Amino acid sequence: MGRAGVLTFLSQCARTGLSASTRRRAKHLVEPILSPIGTIERVRSSTRAVALTFDDGPDDLVTPRVLDKLSEYGATATFFVLTDRARDQPALIARMIAEGHEVALHCDRHDRLTTLPLGEVRSRLAAAKSELEHLTGRKVEHFRPPFGAQSFSTLAVARLLGFEIVGWGPYAEDWIEQTPQSACDKALGNVASGDIILLHDGMEMPAGDSPPAFDRVAMVDLILSGLADRNIQPVSVEKLVTLGPAVKTPWFRA
Repeated sequence: MGRAGVLTFLSQCARTGLSASTRRRAKHLVEPILSPIGTIERVRSSTRAVALTFDDGPDDLVTPRVLDKLSEYGATATFFVLTDRARDQPALIARMIAEGHEVALHCDRHDRLTTLPLGEVRSRLAAAKSELEHLTGRKVEHFRPPFGAQSFSTLAVARLLGFEIVGWGPYAEDWIEQTPQSACDKALGNVASGDIILLHDGMEMPAGDSPPAFDRVAMVDLILSGLADRNIQPVSVEKLVTLGPAVKTPWFRA
């Protein structure tokens, strides 16, 4: 079965009345075939570790406090940064690197790439990659598209630029108003070794929407404490992928 046929098969599975467990088994069987066009969703590892990832930053108020908390717990993370923000916070970027964190690319601005002309996507991603590598002094290998929005075409562009694309598993839904404990419970509810957890140090909202007012740093503190209680080590994506094979899955959303 070719890749197009596999994708059709998965789509048919999703539309039928197959149980969730049956769909998961089907997905597991075809994932190796789709790996070349897959997005990293998690890692298969017996090591008790998960990747913490933070999007939309850096934020001059929140990010330093997040870094303080990570240092307090001896944890590392991946920061998927926007270069329009990062260029104004070079000291924060330098601190991330000095403290052992991974700095990866989210984009230049928080735009849904699937709505843009492909030539613009390529030029903006190439420029953002170059700028971030200049800021960090390191090769930038991981990319997470804003909103997780991705098409075959934008994936192809990102791959041609040398990126591995990173999705996520558990998430705190920290873009809505709630308590820090509620956000923590969502992130850790079904967490397992090898997961990639989605959080935000910055917060880019759709036009007209206001960011939540709850204390996201308190949420991070609760998550780190909860992981420590479970004897799970928070690490960066670049560290997690050294602990076992990456699970790459079809990840296409408008």
